[in-house]
Amino acid sequence: MVKMKYKNRKKDTALIIANGIIINPEKLRKILLSGYCVPERTMIISVDGGLSNTLKMGFKPDLIIGDMDSIDRSKEKEISGLAEVDHITSNPQKDQSDTQLAVDHAVKLGMGSIFITGATGGRIDHTLANILLLASPGLNDISSSIITDDSEISVLGSSASIAGSPGKLISIFSLTPYTYFTGTSGLKYPLLDEKLYFSPVRGLSNVFTGERAEINIREGRLLIIKEL
Repeated sequence: MVKMKYKNRKKDTALIIANGIIINPEKLRKILLSGYCVPERTMIISVDGGLSNTLKMGFKPDLIIGDMDSIDRSKEKEISGLAEVDHITSNPQKDQSDTQLAVDHAVKLGMGSIFITGATGGRIDHTLANILLLASPGLNDISSSIITDDSEISVLGSSASIAGSPGKLISIFSLTPYTYFTGTSGLKYPLLDEKLYFSPVRGLSNVFTGERAEINIREGRLLIIKEL
């Protein structure tokens, strides 16, 4: 069953809320609203059981998507108040995860930025699947990241300037067999004319020395986990 009426093209950011573990919903809400999501420009998509996380953070979804096998039925009162919210019900027997379906839908709507939360914790396979989802070809030209209450996770395929704070941690992993660095600045442990390999891992727990880190690469793809 598909029920969709969403036509608000003024919204150019998607906040996708999945069914992972959110330790501090109030803190995460503040992080999202202070640095990532402007309410009037953000479409909130609850992914199946992520509806519970959505409600815990005090958000109301614009869309609920998934096979609905993880909805917390103890929250019938809150759910009943969302009867008019648009929803897409997927087939439980499918190749894609519900989170991927939500991301694909946000891409189809033309969202310029996609933020995912509730994507970590619990089952390690789900966490890895959600993190690797950031490397999907469909997100190559879209600003996208996973936000937790202490980290921002993103994928880089080209040189970039990354905002941070002195003393905060940043871990850098190569998603390709290796990534070639022509140079970095703003990091305690620099990389200059060298390869960072997929394994063994060398980029764990680097440190911002200033407000920004410049990462210059010639080839490869990176997974970045930045402490907030």
